[in-house]
Amino acid sequence: MNMRAIEEEIDINTKKDNIIDGIMKSKGLYCLVSNAKVGKSMFAIQLSYALATCKQFLGHNVMSSPVLYISTESDFGQLKERTKFLGLEFPHESLFIIDRDGKGEVSIFDIEVKISEFANDRNGKLLIIDMLKDVNLGISYDINSYQDVGQKLLSKLRSICERCGLTILFTHHLNKRGTVLGSTAFDAVVDGKLTLIEDKNDKSLVRLNIINRDFSELDIQLKKSSNQIFSVVNNEIEEEINYNLIQIINYVSNNNDCEFTCSNIIQKLKLNITPKQLGRLLHSSTDILQNEGVSLTIKRLGKARLYLAHYEEPDNEFD
Repeated sequence: MNMRAIEEEIDINTKKDNIIDGIMKSKGLYCLVSNAKVGKSMFAIQLSYALATCKQFLGHNVMSSPVLYISTESDFGQLKERTKFLGLEFPHESLFIIDRDGKGEVSIFDIEVKISEFANDRNGKLLIIDMLKDVNLGISYDINSYQDVGQKLLSKLRSICERCGLTILFTHHLNKRGTVLGSTAFDAVVDGKLTLIEDKNDKSLVRLNIINRDFSELDIQLKKSSNQIFSVVNNEIEEEINYNLIQIINYVSNNNDCEFTCSNIIQKLKLNITPKQLGRLLHSSTDILQNEGVSLTIKRLGKARLYLAHYEEPDNEFD
């Protein structure tokens, strides 16, 4: 064991990579919590998909890695159906699933070899445990005891992280007070806590609060689609889209390649705006239009401007 001065350079090969930039580090221990039925499992599957495809997760860059998903509440078939419902198609051998196999719980003694094989043979970096309470780690503990949770339960998970070079994300419940069910050790010992908080008035809106010892705290407003896909709400863009612009976006998306002048599109769509105002609106809203899949080029016809519009389905980070 060496004693080193802080100003020493770190060998690039020893630097720790991030599983998700700004959210999860390598070999870390993280907790995903919410009330029941908010969508922890759907959220975890989407996170898995981001790593499996190396696509951004909620606007954050990710490490490319297969994922090992231990499920205690859904069996293999049910998880396959969930991925279909979400519209996610995982690449070959990028998501590996361990379920209860008809038993009351998942025993660590039955799957330790599989976890090691996943880490060593598959070069896997992320293990998701959904839910923690139904995994038998070979220890007895009181969930309300700080010492038991901190020194037994979470210490056992931490040892798996270190031994296998894995990051572990486990799901857990909130209590009636809105804090993590059981001991406060869940907050104190983990490297980060991700909390999903459902809006009481609109269940499609969910706030993601992330408290992290290695990164800045994050508070992200999410929206759930009809098939339970979480996406970041961009308030700035949403507030800038007015009725007239929405009508034009919908028109172009229905017609794909089309052309129009400001005056004839106003008449066709019965827009409540003057041609001059519409021209200014289109020119100031190119970012919004492109975000919605609409690109415009201008062709001059004497004093008039002819807009050539093309629509392409906008990228979704979970497509």
